[in-house]
Amino acid sequence: MNTEFATIATMFNTNAQAFDKAIRGVPADKWLFCPSNNSNHLTWITGHVVVHRAFVAKMLGHQWSAPWEKLFARGAQLVDPKQYPDPVELQRNFKEVSEKVASALSGISEETLRKPVPKEQPSLDGTLGGSIALLCLHESIHVGQMTYLRKWLGYEPAFG
Repeated sequence: MNTEFATIATMFNTNAQAFDKAIRGVPADKWLFCPSNNSNHLTWITGHVVVHRAFVAKMLGHQWSAPWEKLFARGAQLVDPKQYPDPVELQRNFKEVSEKVASALSGISEETLRKPVPKEQPSLDGTLGGSIALLCLHESIHVGQMTYLRKWLGYEPAFG
């Protein structure tokens, strides 16, 4: 793996650490609070991160699915809170897909990273590596939202 892409793999690991810090100590009864009527709650953002990290695992040949994954698709509207998985299940799934992604990225070849992707698949440069990099950036944005919600909920900052 080239140095540039090794940085992307490291960023996934860094995001995983930030993910853990963002939710550490936040009780389940706080995960559905929203800063406004037009905002997502911690459950939705967490599930969205899980589902999109799973996209990376799937692109790299791993299987993953959950009965609730469509609840967290891009543009999905909030639903009745009873339809969402609980925080423990989301955390378990994040760990599972994280292990798949780490394993796949540790042995990824330059040839694999340069494979073209279909035009409808978002990518920074039309390659698989570009799709993975874009999803890493996407994840970083949402993990940042998770750290903001943590502080908004009244818990100590995840960083600083």
